[in-house]
Amino acid sequence: MKSLSWRERRGWCVRIFAALLLVCSLSVPVLADSGENEPAPPYYDPLEPINRGIFVFNQALDEMFLKPAARLYINIVPEGGRTAVSNIINNLKTPVTLANDLLQGEPDRAQTTIARFMVNTIIGFGGVADVAMDLGVPGHSEDFGQTAATYGVGSGPYLMLPFFGPSNVRDALGKVVDRFLDPLDYALEDEASFARAGIEGLAQRARFLDVSEALEKTSIDYYASIRSVFSQNRNFEIRNGVPEPITDIYGDNPTK
Repeated sequence: MKSLSWRERRGWCVRIFAALLLVCSLSVPVLADSGENEPAPPYYDPLEPINRGIFVFNQALDEMFLKPAARLYINIVPEGGRTAVSNIINNLKTPVTLANDLLQGEPDRAQTTIARFMVNTIIGFGGVADVAMDLGVPGHSEDFGQTAATYGVGSGPYLMLPFFGPSNVRDALGKVVDRFLDPLDYALEDEASFARAGIEGLAQRARFLDVSEALEKTSIDYYASIRSVFSQNRNFEIRNGVPEPITDIYGDNPTK
């Protein structure tokens, strides 16, 4: 029997991951509490007991591996070097952002994405320097979870994913779609693809190390705090930084 390559196995893992998320989303109405008269919270977390268990697992991995690695990365690599790494990572994500700009019907943002990529790749030495930002052209990030939200797809239940952290059904499925929208994922060999994912994870963990530690120290319930921050941040990203309209006490007339 022919053994599967790493790429084939990874493809099957992505399919299985998507199928499990779909099953999870379909089973939620059975697991959720059906209190019709209770006000809806700003998040939907009917799987909270399971999510909290996964959160404990992720925290243990973070304490054993990610945090020490992030601290070592910060101590060894100077700030300028870490900024360069983050710039390269963001530049390599351009195809996914561009695809979602177009899927959202945002031609102006798509033009900005293309312009930034050209400037940073050519003048910024392959994205090492964010020259476009210096020229007054800030970047933005888009993913298929945000794209689905613009078409009215609800977030679904909140999920705490093993290894990946906070998410929801819509955004988790969106991650699967983004993998197929990323041409670099097809071009890289398995080892290079894993190395890229590891560098991205390390850079992100180092970036938010101080913030996460401060949040943990000041939180009565760290799980609830992470859930709240994630939900607010995703809503901010979906609205492209535009504040939600304020509704009057009768719920009729939104005001700016």
